Amino acid sequence: MSKLGVFDVSVNYGNVPALNNVTLHIDEGERAFISGPNGAGKSSLLGAISGAVTTSHGRIEMDGDLLTGRPPEAIARLGLSMVPEGREIFGSLTVEENLRIGTGLRRDRTALDGDFEDVYQNFPILGERRHSNAGALSGGQQQMLAIGRALMTNPKLMMVDEPSLGLAPKIVDQVYDTLLQLQEERGLTLLIVEQSSTRAARVGGRMILLRGGSVVGDGDAAAFAEKDLLSEAYFGRPSQLPQNEAAQ
Repeated sequence: MSKLGVFDVSVNYGNVPALNNVTLHIDEGERAFISGPNGAGKSSLLGAISGAVTTSHGRIEMDGDLLTGRPPEAIARLGLSMVPEGREIFGSLTVEENLRIGTGLRRDRTALDGDFEDVYQNFPILGERRHSNAGALSGGQQQMLAIGRALMTNPKLMMVDEPSLGLAPKIVDQVYDTLLQLQEERGLTLLIVEQSSTRAARVGGRMILLRGGSVVGDGDAAAFAEKDLLSEAYFGRPSQLPQNEAAQ
């Protein structure tokens, strides 16, 4: 069953195209990676889905609800949460105050105490430092906080933009281990921008390759890493890249 549908979506920044008639589908409970070179349109795609970026053409749906044209807060209420590149935590606020920001749009207020405890159980360091300023956290801890804040929205679909960015490999392992655990526990659908095909292959799932604002490959992440197909997406020759029916 399709959780997310992107149909012929284009995005332009002035006269500069960022996405060109992108079509893809993400199934419920799926783990999918978006990769490609700088300027491929990865963040623009996530921005268009979340409502932060205006589309010039096409439509986007989640669970049959039209997302196109809705403001980000209305899309978030439908169950979509975003962990942005760079984390965007509020350094002058405490860890718990940052987490509480994620609850602003929720109507099920009685469940919040349990959700706070779930976040602290999954990220014990956040529980230990809940009353400390978030700006004092390490980069890895801030990434955990950004994920925890997204979880506090009670999402069905979580999008994560570059979770590996600027982190040591051991910390990246911890972040991904937690994401996989959360996906299993909550039945989350995950859409992750990830530059490393090796990392995506190790985690496992589907990989969608973008180049020049278009989908140039769609298939198993391990197959892309094994055949070094990511470099082909970076440098061209898209005809040799596999195409998944879901991207048609």
